[in-house]
Amino acid sequence: MRVELAIDREALIERVRQEYALDIERLTFLPKGEVSYCYIAHCTNEGGRPRAPGERCFLKLLDDSRLARWSANRLDFYLPLTWNLYVKGLFQNIPYPIKTRTGEFKTSFEGKPLILFSFIEGKTLEDGFPRSDKILATLARSLAIIHKSTSDIGLEIPYVEGFDIGFESDLLNGLQALERIDRPDNRWKRALRDLVLPRQQEILGYLGRLRELQDPARAAGKEMVLCHTDPTGGNLMITDEGELYILDWEGAMLAPLEHDLFFFAGEEHFDRFLANYEEEFGPVNLDSNVFGFYFYRRNLEDLTDWVVRILYENRDDEQNRNDLEGIVEDCISGWPYLETTIREIDTKLAKRHVECKAEWGDTDGQ
Repeated sequence: MRVELAIDREALIERVRQEYALDIERLTFLPKGEVSYCYIAHCTNEGGRPRAPGERCFLKLLDDSRLARWSANRLDFYLPLTWNLYVKGLFQNIPYPIKTRTGEFKTSFEGKPLILFSFIEGKTLEDGFPRSDKILATLARSLAIIHKSTSDIGLEIPYVEGFDIGFESDLLNGLQALERIDRPDNRWKRALRDLVLPRQQEILGYLGRLRELQDPARAAGKEMVLCHTDPTGGNLMITDEGELYILDWEGAMLAPLEHDLFFFAGEEHFDRFLANYEEEFGPVNLDSNVFGFYFYRRNLEDLTDWVVRILYENRDDEQNRNDLEGIVEDCISGWPYLETTIREIDTKLAKRHVECKAEWGDTDGQ
């Protein structure tokens, strides 16, 4: 989150000491992310964990917001998942959970889930999507390695893509709530109303188009692999040494390759990205309808999250301002290009299928 939760930091530090046997000198709040409250924990103890005085850990604290509850429900899966990926050497460029003194992956503070992760020094790429050939190639190969690791993880994966539209009722209820906002209401709610309500019919049209894409996406019969589901700039970190790390695994699930690849499918560099991916994974056969489903679902899902937060959850002007900007920059700005991008991808994939058959032989890939 962008604005810190009102908590007693000293009590939080004491809780970490009790649960993890770590002495914390101070906590530094990081105004990042959309789900959790994040801190750098600066540790001082020698001889215990972490291994050296001054070493740092990454601390996450979840509150009772809609997205935080969703994330908390997945902790018992994605924490062991990242642990296994790291410990088994399947994919190690990730933050992994630090266990408590009793060997648990998480604890709590004032009823809120509390998790410590290994600390990674670097910069996230949220201020601009990576364009360099080196970063794109590394990211493409990283996703391929993750997808290939599915059968080696050693965990049951309870979350499987069903091409559902789980946010639909929240979005429709939010639109109805906006219609009831009047002049005395909170100014941020009025700003949200003035931004969204004039576009209500357009939004409902996009929701209808998403429903149209639902059945073709399901009928594609795609093989399911372990997907991160959100390899966007804010979840990618580059260290000073140039190493790429993939953060925030809350949404990990079994899904088609397209769930991770759609973030890159509409870009001019997609052919190059996919070539690097296939060098690691092998030839794949992708579906433009599945890409289209993910384009629409992600856009409307993000819109729903921000509408719900501004209507019911936010208590700070800065958070409201950031969420309104997110609606404009990440949702509304993309609407004119949704169908165009699907058509371009369909044309590109059809051409690519012919070229791949000539190069790889007559294979359907994934």
